[in-house]
Amino acid sequence: MENNDGVSVGFSQEQTQALASSYPPGATADSPDSWYEYVAVIDCRPPNTPDQPRLEICGFAVSYCEENVPDSYGPRSWIYRRTADGSGPTSAWAEVAPTCYTDSVPVRSGEPSVALTEAMIIEQFHRTDFALPRLVVQPPDGRTLVNLPVFFELGWPEAGYGPDEVDTTTIVGHEVRIRPTLVGATYVTGDGGAIGPTTSLGGGYPDGDITHEYTGAADLSPYISVQYGGQVSVDGGSWRPIPGTATIDGPGTPLQVLTSTNRLYDN
Repeated sequence: MENNDGVSVGFSQEQTQALASSYPPGATADSPDSWYEYVAVIDCRPPNTPDQPRLEICGFAVSYCEENVPDSYGPRSWIYRRTADGSGPTSAWAEVAPTCYTDSVPVRSGEPSVALTEAMIIEQFHRTDFALPRLVVQPPDGRTLVNLPVFFELGWPEAGYGPDEVDTTTIVGHEVRIRPTLVGATYVTGDGGAIGPTTSLGGGYPDGDITHEYTGAADLSPYISVQYGGQVSVDGGSWRPIPGTATIDGPGTPLQVLTSTNRLYDN
């Protein structure tokens, strides 16, 4: 197969998918006494092999498909196959052809590949172990006075995945990297008020720009609600946005609001 510029790009998507209907001599779909097993080896050799097909994801394999087959997921991979039967493999791995339609390579004869879909990526995004936003309050001892500015700050814990941290998983044979982004944070003050959504992380006295004054004595639990967006990279490809967002509420921070009384004393 060649693209519009005459560059040989290997098997088309149709040719790659058609491998699922191919059987060794003497075997058929109705009599599958033996079959072919397939694997897509990313074209970064060495060190990638059929036994370690994704050990390395190189820039060449990614950019080749992006530039020459832009409608494919890539990365450029070599298709290998071997024969097998009920006792196990009966031949060594052998090259078939290169392809940029890595997600269309079947596992074996008679079993079409399971394509990585946007719905799978979105589902995995919502399964991400997002970092719970932690509210840092100043004054720092959990006590403040009415009508005194309280400074709020968003802190990220070590646990979970916060903005720009990468969660890596495998979905239907593809390496999927998900990178959360901060869409906005809402500082819920605990007395019925809220500040945001905003991308400000706040801060302490005197430069913090997220402040609130309480007008009455109370025991409260203000917290931060974060709206996460996300980006995804498949098999080392470029980052692209994930549709939708996820809203995560952080834990409450105990805060006691006290009143003060001015008294005059005679000396």
